[in-house]
Amino acid sequence: MKKNFLPIAINISGEKILIVGGDQSALKKLQILQRFGADVEILAKKVCSEIKQSGVTFFEEAYHKKFLNGYLLVYSCTNNEALDRQIEADCREAGVLVNIHDKPALCQFISPAIYRNGNISVAVSSNGEDVYESIRLRNKIREFLTEKYHNN
Repeated sequence: MKKNFLPIAINISGEKILIVGGDQSALKKLQILQRFGADVEILAKKVCSEIKQSGVTFFEEAYHKKFLNGYLLVYSCTNNEALDRQIEADCREAGVLVNIHDKPALCQFISPAIYRNGNISVAVSSNGEDVYESIRLRNKIREFLTEKYHNN
């Protein structure tokens, strides 16, 4: 069945977000979420040094569904298909929204390409079908807005 993602803005103030995975894809997701003041925690057997040095809470443990309690959103950045499917099933059962990195077919939500300046955010989404086109259009919008507001 074709997915149909609704673009929304969600208040994450005071909410906890879990990233399962501790490599570079998890780090990139962490950096994006930190731009929005997210309270992010990391769970992975092995956590890269950049994440450890970022100041976020991390747990160097194997994934188990008991870790899902208390989270609004979960991002799976494991690059392990069997584990991703388990995380998706566990999140759905626990009522936690889940995003599986680079697998929109398994996601309940996707993250758009975002440009943010102050309290203005512009998000470009392709319904999870063409990430690079979303990024290209986001960059065009950023260029337009930068020129418009810096030349006035």
